[in-house]
Amino acid sequence: MGEALSQLARQLGADATAPVILAALKSTSMLLDPDSHPPQDAGRHVTLEAFIHSLGLPLPDRHFALDGLSDAVIGRGQVHPLGNLGGALSWPVPLSTDQQQRVRRIAMSHVDPHGQQPQVMQTQGLLLEFLRLRTPLPAGLLNDPAKALEALISSPEGQLLGETLRETLQGVATDSSTMDYLLAAVILQLDPESITTPHRNVVAGFDLAHDKHWGKPLSALVDGLEQHLVSQAKTSAAMAGVAAHLLLANRAPALLIKGIPASVTYGSPACVDLMIAAATLEAQTPGRVANMTYTEVMFAARSASAADPAVTLRVQREVLVDWGVANGVLARKDDQRYSADELTALLGEFNARRALTSAATQALDAQIPSRREMALAELKKRFPEQQALFEEKRLHISRQETTADGGVGYRTIEVGPHSMLDIAMMDLPDADCVFTSDDTRMPLAALNANPRFVVADAFEAQFAGAVQQKKAAINTYVRHLISQAPLAIREDLEYGKISFFQEHSHSLGTGFTGTTPHPRNEELLVEVERDGVTRAYAISFNKGVIAPIRPSRASAQSRRDANIVHETKAFIPKGDDVARREEQKPANQSPPDSFNSGRTGLIAEAFVQHADLDNEAIKQQARGLTTADNNRRRGEAVSEAILDLIPFRAAFNHFRKGHIGEGLFDLGMDLFGILTAGVGTAGKVIKIAGTAAATATKVARTVKVIGMATFSSLNPLSGLGDAAVGTTRLIGGGFSKSVEWLNHLRGASGGYDLLKAASKEHGPTLIGTYKVGGIETEGVAVLKNDHWYPYDPVANKPYGLPIDGFSPRGAPELHASNGVANEPAYLRLHNNILNARTAENRPAFNQGYLTGRLHELPGYRDGMGSSQLRKLAEAQGRLPRELGILSRELKLAYIRDGEYTSALLRHDATGPGVSVLPFSQARYNAHVDLPSVGECAGISYAMALALHLGSEEQFVKNLLKVSDNPSTAAHTRFATHLRDLQDAVKKPSAFHFGGQVEVGYDEIIEKMLTSGKSMTIRIGTVDHAMLAGMRIKNGKPEWFFFDPNAGLVKFTNLQSMEKGMEELLNSGQSAALHNTRRTLTGKRAYSISTFDPGHVNNRPGINPDAVRELSSVTL
Repeated sequence: MGEALSQLARQLGADATAPVILAALKSTSMLLDPDSHPPQDAGRHVTLEAFIHSLGLPLPDRHFALDGLSDAVIGRGQVHPLGNLGGALSWPVPLSTDQQQRVRRIAMSHVDPHGQQPQVMQTQGLLLEFLRLRTPLPAGLLNDPAKALEALISSPEGQLLGETLRETLQGVATDSSTMDYLLAAVILQLDPESITTPHRNVVAGFDLAHDKHWGKPLSALVDGLEQHLVSQAKTSAAMAGVAAHLLLANRAPALLIKGIPASVTYGSPACVDLMIAAATLEAQTPGRVANMTYTEVMFAARSASAADPAVTLRVQREVLVDWGVANGVLARKDDQRYSADELTALLGEFNARRALTSAATQALDAQIPSRREMALAELKKRFPEQQALFEEKRLHISRQETTADGGVGYRTIEVGPHSMLDIAMMDLPDADCVFTSDDTRMPLAALNANPRFVVADAFEAQFAGAVQQKKAAINTYVRHLISQAPLAIREDLEYGKISFFQEHSHSLGTGFTGTTPHPRNEELLVEVERDGVTRAYAISFNKGVIAPIRPSRASAQSRRDANIVHETKAFIPKGDDVARREEQKPANQSPPDSFNSGRTGLIAEAFVQHADLDNEAIKQQARGLTTADNNRRRGEAVSEAILDLIPFRAAFNHFRKGHIGEGLFDLGMDLFGILTAGVGTAGKVIKIAGTAAATATKVARTVKVIGMATFSSLNPLSGLGDAAVGTTRLIGGGFSKSVEWLNHLRGASGGYDLLKAASKEHGPTLIGTYKVGGIETEGVAVLKNDHWYPYDPVANKPYGLPIDGFSPRGAPELHASNGVANEPAYLRLHNNILNARTAENRPAFNQGYLTGRLHELPGYRDGMGSSQLRKLAEAQGRLPRELGILSRELKLAYIRDGEYTSALLRHDATGPGVSVLPFSQARYNAHVDLPSVGECAGISYAMALALHLGSEEQFVKNLLKVSDNPSTAAHTRFATHLRDLQDAVKKPSAFHFGGQVEVGYDEIIEKMLTSGKSMTIRIGTVDHAMLAGMRIKNGKPEWFFFDPNAGLVKFTNLQSMEKGMEELLNSGQSAALHNTRRTLTGKRAYSISTFDPGHVNNRPGINPDAVRELSSVTL
């Protein structure tokens, strides 16, 4: 449909009206693809209107909307249903090292269920061959690795293995889980090295960044990987293409892009642009790049790089490091070992080269100044109405003289007649010259009033400048060619003894004398003697290559072919220094920085002289001929035959016409391999853009350079975003999008609705913390079968294996009902803040609190929640300024936690007759006592009495008032009383007053249903205190539930109460926060006891007046 819409948009044009577009959609039909639709629909025609309606989409009624829908459909069609084929290795949080090893062991031990074939590990060719032996493939299918792979993993045997892996590992079952485990198993069988020693450039032990690939087309890397897989017995020769496709789709999808020009070699600037474009695009839509063409990728580069700056910066750093190593700018080492200074220098060098190559492209593309064109421009400026007369030869040039008798006479100084164009081109220094003509149309008065045009002088200056620019451009290009050559050629040219040769030829005349010269070969031959071996290379400007040739070709010689004489002559450049051409020893083992080396500069300068741009014939052609020149017989000097003898004269014509090179460069690519779409090439780029033609049309109108990456800075590797877990970095697309989604949940009022929707579909879905690769991070997980599974917000489903130690947000902190266990945490933060706020330290603390930036903190990572921030604040050695920042951010995080848990409560307790009074101790402690680890027992106890007295709302109001202004005397008194109560009842035995029993959640609901009188139930988890109960109010029952972390719920409707309490205590998001035990039948179990108001008066350590004052006194 995308291509059909794109074609329709081009046919209708940008000015098409809505009625015209809608009518075209109704009348235009398309053929349904048999691979994308049910068999019964295959081959059927359907109108675009009907098909768009079937997708539930609105009809586009504007050209912009038509283009947009086309691009969206094409983009979606390019994404593989299984993403980047990484399976479980491409989850937002991928399999851990231990899990990967288990997957591989299970897969390698897999046996044929029918017993007809050996185990996978006993099969020659291993897992892919094991599947192929059981899955008949149509003839020729192996020529399409993607489809062959799909057939193998979709086979019954493949599905059986995938399901076996999931069940054995206790992974959550989803619509893609079987494929996820199977794909991971195949990859890990092919690439076991990545489990323990992952490296971003090494795939299955094959180093994609090895120096043997430098300067080679990217297709050579794919071929090399296939050969490596077979030679290392990782797969069979028949399955090598499939295996390479699978590995690269996940690890280096840029190598699978269709139609990459051979000029885009490893280590070239064009390769840098392609790799960055592909990686940023792949991060947004995993699995898309492998189904795109080179041009499509480059057109999508700009929008892809802007989509996620963090991903773009990481990709740019990695790609530029690889470029720096391949170009001899950086030494190769682990990414994390590059310093900020090294990366800054690398970026400066790359940008400097890019500036040079851009200037070279412009210089080579620019026309050589033409004296004729300059003169015409000046004439048009001075005589805009007389353009038809410019080339009419009607003028004579004379000098006014005094005759012998004292009269006035005129003497011809240039034999004519001349045209106005002749005069503008000529250099007439005589101030007393006079123009005459018999043609009254000639503007004689104006010409005689101002006879000078100064075109000749301006031409001389401009021509000299243009030639120098083109010399510099050729110099830059030859340096570029050498730097992009394979390393062996670079080292030969850098260290060997070099000699230059030119190839000439001429035709012998039919008589005894006379010869006709031929154009000299534009290639410069270089003989290299190194380590006792002689090699030779031809540097070709037109072909854009440095190619090895027979050494015998680069030597002085002559041969005759009929009447054609071929001669190879030694070429010694002007200013030649023989010592600089002698053999040299490398200073170290590092590859040379060929672009900037002195030897490369010497070769480039020799090539510039070889180009012969100072040939007088070039200037003569640019000067053009006037009548005076013809009179002096100057025209003979610039015949076409003479001009054709200059090797680079034709090249200038190529540049002007937009044709760069012959046979090497694709349409729309400049000399340095950069894709362009200017006025001259826009149509050609559109043609090769294929399905992206609509987009190409729009871009080509305004953009000349397509897909060129821009860089501002490179940062050293650090932080969780770059942490490696298995073979996949967390900053990859999935994890990055999960962090983005999590930030949206935190910051948007509707974010909690997203969690609620996910919970409704999958079960309780909550934010929480867990460790990934030993690093604690915050994410979202789904509770299924008493296990927490990570949640993928992009795919909207849980995935993977159970999470060990998932701590839901709102659960790990501010729950302290279990006494002294949490006291050290309180004291660590309390003492840190106390010390930071001494008279000496307070200015620094305040400065951090007011203006400090969180990202400046050592140890901070983007996306940290309250529990992680608290750990940073509790750490020893924190500076006062740092604690000021952390105090501010921890306070804000606790407030957000309170809003979050209250939102969960509201989502769980809904229906008729339900009211919610939100409150969270997280908010209270954020303002009143930041180091507190919770006062849930004290708050619950005070609320129990308040509910008995009917003053629960006043109690909540008092808590909120104290939160807003904790420093007044009355508010300080309130906080002290509450803290004293917490200290008295914080242990479970004290909270329950020794009368607790453990029951299932349903028994609590049953007690609330069957109680015939008012009753308050104290509820305890392992580390939290809550309340539930029923009271008779105005003769009617009112049920309630109170969680100090979330608020107070009241029910006046029985059905709403039963449903709400079941979610609050068992199946809802709020219940998932509770750290509960289980009954023998597997139900959530809580410790409960019945609250007796009389206990307040009879308990040691409790001041009954102070407790009543918490809710009875209005603050």
